[in-house]
Amino acid sequence: MRDRRTYQSILPSVGLLVAAASLAGCGGNLGDEQAAATLTKLPITATEVGKQLHLSVPKSVPAGLVTVELTNAGKAFHEAQLIRLAPGHTPEDAMRVIAAEGSPSPSWIDVAGGTGPAPPGGKRSATQRLRPGNYMVYDAPFQNEGSGLKFGVASFKVEGEADSAGQLPTAVGKIEAYEYGFRASGLTVGKNMIEFSNTGTEPHHVIAVPYKPGATLAEVRKAFRKTGGAEPPLDYRSVAYTARIDGGTKQITELDLAKAGKYALLCFVSDRKGGPPHVTQGMVAEITVR
Repeated sequence: MRDRRTYQSILPSVGLLVAAASLAGCGGNLGDEQAAATLTKLPITATEVGKQLHLSVPKSVPAGLVTVELTNAGKAFHEAQLIRLAPGHTPEDAMRVIAAEGSPSPSWIDVAGGTGPAPPGGKRSATQRLRPGNYMVYDAPFQNEGSGLKFGVASFKVEGEADSAGQLPTAVGKIEAYEYGFRASGLTVGKNMIEFSNTGTEPHHVIAVPYKPGATLAEVRKAFRKTGGAEPPLDYRSVAYTARIDGGTKQITELDLAKAGKYALLCFVSDRKGGPPHVTQGMVAEITVR
């Protein structure tokens, strides 16, 4: 599921990330406010109990369009990655898959969206369609690495029949992920509400990282192609990222682009069959944010 070693290799200073500008809040154009008002909400409150990340979620929500609302009431970073589990499987089963870095993902586990990280006191949201089934929420943002905090897990059910009614809210900013690249438009400095779509068949997310002064796309690509090579010329103090979504799905979610300039869009998810992360297969794109 998540390749922790890859994150550690590209994010050498967790302290810089924690000290980065706040990522809280939301913005952008959500389009039809009347339609948005009818959406079911999935409230998730995150905090810490000692060294354990802790999530509070409702027991169930109805299937269909749902707005995931993450509130960080703690002192660390928190995220809400949703994972759908086939009948007969448990969160403990899923955690064994997550721990096996780069290994194949079995058919009974599906990444199902959710939110990227919220800083202490901040919030994040994502609107998407949820199918009926058993779900878990996984909370392990890499901004907390080195702090000794343990990941958080919670479970809930999506009940009822599959519901295709209604439309996602509209968003000006768009990022499309596919094998193996990105298409992006409408992104601006600050808090963006974006349509993040996965038109491929493999799971994807997007990590947006500004270039360091003078860096080029060729240098970024070269750094990620070579193991043990030069550090990618990226400014990880202003990183932003989404949750993972499966192929053929999309969500309206938040992406905070802290400053103007060129960014690299990256994906560190592996194929379902296992193997290296997509970034090493060339899933790197360049955007200019104004």
